[in-house]
Amino acid sequence: MHVISEKELEDILTLHPELIEQDIVLLERQAQLENRRTDLTFADREDNVLVVEIKKDEVIKENVDQIKDYKKRLSRKLVSPPRAMLVGQSISAEARAECRNSGIEYIEVDLEEIFHYLQQEDEPLYHSIFVQGKLHEKAKETKAIGFREYLGEISPLGVPVTSYQFFAPRDASPELSEDGEKNRVVADQFMNLLKSMECDSILFEGQARVSRKMDEDPRWKEKAKGAWKGWEVPYRLDVKGMEEPIPCEVYLGSIGYRGNTNTFSDGISRFMEVRVGKGKKQVKTQYGFHKHLMTNQEGLLPYFELKFNAKGLPKELWSDIYRTLEHYGFELMEGEKGKRFLVVGDIYLHSDNIETQLERLLVSLFSLTVVKGFYKGIGVVPLLPPSQGE
Repeated sequence: MHVISEKELEDILTLHPELIEQDIVLLERQAQLENRRTDLTFADREDNVLVVEIKKDEVIKENVDQIKDYKKRLSRKLVSPPRAMLVGQSISAEARAECRNSGIEYIEVDLEEIFHYLQQEDEPLYHSIFVQGKLHEKAKETKAIGFREYLGEISPLGVPVTSYQFFAPRDASPELSEDGEKNRVVADQFMNLLKSMECDSILFEGQARVSRKMDEDPRWKEKAKGAWKGWEVPYRLDVKGMEEPIPCEVYLGSIGYRGNTNTFSDGISRFMEVRVGKGKKQVKTQYGFHKHLMTNQEGLLPYFELKFNAKGLPKELWSDIYRTLEHYGFELMEGEKGKRFLVVGDIYLHSDNIETQLERLLVSLFSLTVVKGFYKGIGVVPLLPPSQGE
C-alpha cells in the first residue's frame, strides 16, 4: 500500500470532510491568516469556523502551540469563537493534555480505515492515491465558499467583513486602505515608476556608484509555478579600484505567497527586491509594498525597518551595521521594543520630484544591501567601519 504524504491526506480530507466531522463545508484550502497559512478551513453545521491542521504522523505539543496561535488570531476577527482541530495518525500524551487545557480538538486518523473507506465510497480516489501513488486532480477542483463570502453571510451587522480586516498581517502599514483595489492602483503606480526611471548615484563617499543599465530592458521572470513573477530591472555597481562592475538588479513583482496577497484586489503580492551580486555571493533586501503603502495619501512610509536573519547575520553584528550606516550619512531612528528604522524620506506620487524621492529610496536599499554583504563576509565594497567609540 502506498504510504501517503501530508498533501495527499489533505486531498482526501478535502474531498471527504466527513472523515473529520459530518456536515462541515469547505471554506478554503491553505488560507492566508495574517502571516500564516492554514491547511483546511471549514464551516460547521452551526456556522462556526473550524480550522484544521493536518500532521501526517504523530501530533506533538509544538503542533498544539501552532494551532492555538491560529485560533487566537481568528478570535480577534470573528464574532463567534472559532473551533480549532488537529488531525494526525496519533496524538502524543503531552499534546492531548495541552489540547484539553487549551480547548483544541483532535482526531486520530487510521490510514487502514481510510484505505477501506475509499475502497467502498470513492474507488477512483482510492485507486489514484493507494494504487498509483499520486495526487488526485479531483481535489484541486473541489469548490470552496471562500472566507469573504462566508464572513459576509454570517456577519451580525449584515455587511461583509472585508478581506483586509480578516487577513491584515501584523507588519502591514497602518496607512493601508481596506479597499484592495485602491491599494493595487497606488502600489502599481510606484512599481511602474521604479521600473522605468533612471538612477545614477554615488555611494559610500565616492567608493561606489550604482546606476540603471538603460541600454537593457527589464526582463519578465516567472518561477515556482508562477508564485514568483515580476520584472528584473538591470543595474550595475561600479566600485573604485575594480575593473568590472558588479551585476545588480531590482526585482518588482510577487514573492511566493508572502506579502498578504489579500491586501490587493487581484490577490497578487507586491514587492521590490534589491539584489547585489550573483549566485552564492548575491545579497538581497526585500521591500514589501503592503508594509509601506499610505494609500489615501498616495505615498510610501518615510522609513524602512531594519530586520535581519540571525542565521545569516548574527545579532552581535547588528549594532555594527547600524553604526556603519550612520557613519556614511544615513539617518536611523529607534522604535518600540528596540526596533531600528532606516529613514528614507517622504515619497508621494503627486510630488514634483517623485523620481528623486524614489532614487533616494533605491540608494538607501542598495547601500543597506552592500553593508549587509560586507558583514556577511561577501562584501564587494571596501567599507571603512567606524570604530567602537564613533
